[in-house]
Amino acid sequence: MRIVFMGSPQFAVPALEAIHASQHEIVAVVTQPDRPSGRKLQTHPPPVKVAAHRFNLPVLQPATTKSADFFEQLRTLQPELLVVVAYGEILRANLLGLPPHGAVNLHASLLPKFRGAAPIAWAILQGERITGATTMLMNEGMDAGPILLQDEIQIADSDTTETLGRKISERGALLLTRTLDSLQKKELVPITQDTSQVSYAPKLKKEDGRVDWNHAALQLSRQVRAFNPWPGTFSTIRGFSVKLWTAEKSNQTTILSPGEIIEITGRSFIVACGEQSALEIFELQPESRPRMPVADFIRGYQVKTGDRFS
Repeated sequence: MRIVFMGSPQFAVPALEAIHASQHEIVAVVTQPDRPSGRKLQTHPPPVKVAAHRFNLPVLQPATTKSADFFEQLRTLQPELLVVVAYGEILRANLLGLPPHGAVNLHASLLPKFRGAAPIAWAILQGERITGATTMLMNEGMDAGPILLQDEIQIADSDTTETLGRKISERGALLLTRTLDSLQKKELVPITQDTSQVSYAPKLKKEDGRVDWNHAALQLSRQVRAFNPWPGTFSTIRGFSVKLWTAEKSNQTTILSPGEIIEITGRSFIVACGEQSALEIFELQPESRPRMPVADFIRGYQVKTGDRFS
């Protein structure tokens, strides 16, 4: 099939690579415009653009997919199918209806659970043991189209959004090529989503990462994993901000006030949390400094038992 691929972040790159290696033809790649990022705000291309250039594929970077000019560009390509993987913009009905086979989306959850922008983080945050990838036919609803294929993936106790995202990205790329092959052979029967099972995974904000030490340690350990790498899980101690990178629920119980450091070991410190629980922290990052083991942080910042995170 003649395919226009639409995607932007690293998550979408394995899907682009898999389709490029398949029997299907990618006639163009659509991705977000180059944007400034990092501390120096230097302009960088989206990872999908970099990958497309490796394969000498034509790249389109519209400011918005809603423009008439972009619609005409797409129409002249005569795609048989749109493939959308984390593009970053909701597509209108005129685009979805342009190719004869419509549009297929790869979503990083087992729909209808976790519709929305941050399904991987929310699956970890809510303590799910299994998630996966779903291919679906797109409609104007948010991740509401009929399901084509799904693949279940276990969530490990150590998984972060970054590590789990890589697993789903790689497995999802294989699921996507299976979907395209089956669609071409007319072997798939789309399945309407069960609306009674719908849950949502809204876009994360920077402030979502702030620690509330009144929460139980298990919930905070999930937050650290779910918000790694973004927006990060952060708190303040002695007036400066620190980001927590590696932490887990301690077996200890405590009646001390949430946020208080109750014990310092050789490689960690343990902080009181809500519900008489405690969080053991192994790696963190002071503001404007690199990530470091807790042992280095304790030596450099003279942290001691009884100090409090606010």
